[in-house]
Amino acid sequence: MGIHENFIGGSWTEASTAAPNVNPSNTRDIVGEYARGTRDDANRAIEMAKTAFPAWSRSSPQVRYEALKKVSDEILARKDELGRLLAREEGKILAEGIGEVVRAGQIFAFFAGEALRIAGEKLASVRPNIDVEITREPVGVVGLITPWNFPIAIPAWKIAPALAYGNTVVFKPVGRGATLAGREIGAVHRAIDRDREIGIVEHVGKSEGARLHWGGERLNRENPGFYLQPALFTEATNQMRIAREEIFGPVAAVICVKDYEEALATANDTPFGLSAGIATTSLKYASHFKRNSQAGMVMVNLPTAGVDYHVPFGGSKGSSYGPREQGRYAVEFYTTVKTAYVYPGSP
Repeated sequence: MGIHENFIGGSWTEASTAAPNVNPSNTRDIVGEYARGTRDDANRAIEMAKTAFPAWSRSSPQVRYEALKKVSDEILARKDELGRLLAREEGKILAEGIGEVVRAGQIFAFFAGEALRIAGEKLASVRPNIDVEITREPVGVVGLITPWNFPIAIPAWKIAPALAYGNTVVFKPVGRGATLAGREIGAVHRAIDRDREIGIVEHVGKSEGARLHWGGERLNRENPGFYLQPALFTEATNQMRIAREEIFGPVAAVICVKDYEEALATANDTPFGLSAGIATTSLKYASHFKRNSQAGMVMVNLPTAGVDYHVPFGGSKGSSYGPREQGRYAVEFYTTVKTAYVYPGSP
């Protein structure tokens, strides 16, 4: 099995070490051996991105549109192939793997169009015979680090707008292993502490006083892998770690409250605020929750996961930093504003 190399400066680059990417739903299945980058690799990637920036940042909207549209077309044409690879890489079901690949293609298509719609403003000055022009310019080289859980969709929603608005990119997924994104834009790494969820169930939840109502056991299947029976804790409080920390696994904790007001206060009592939801037939409570939830995204009668690619994505408190991602609001993150004053001379 050959090593999948890092992609730096337009070329595949050899590495001194590599790491296996193991299918978590079948640990006998090695997806591939992927290069591990070094500090020198990172520095070289940054220098290559700096070198490419002047030409790319001055390229026309049509050039950027065509480049991003080509990426979208390639991803969508290979959605089944890449979806199968993603399912192996993540242990996801095939439908979710293909669905994520399709979303990545849609994101690149959307931002291809946005490259043609970069707008500015022209205003009259408060002084006579002077015009004021307000334009957006790329910020430069953008360093992107993405998590392992959506290994093609999340890179897409960061890389696509960065390129659409004229930036260049150095992309490094977190951790070890590699993902299918490497087939398109270079080698990518990921990591997951596969035993963490087991420890949460066996030690943290029970030791803090929550009742393990159902599940939480390791499951043995024909293929060896990291399987966990969905776990449901009851009698939990909002001070417990199982309620306050994000658990990347099938673990839920139920907290009993006396009324809507206590439910809202409990939901807001967290250092995080990415997404919150309410299930109700009451327009009164739905409207109040939308206004008073301290989350960047609010769902009414919908799961808290699952968003559209053409609208802003982001949270509050510890769940976000700076402007939003995705949709047209991504321009705020990947550009800076320049104000120019023009005096053409006396009439």
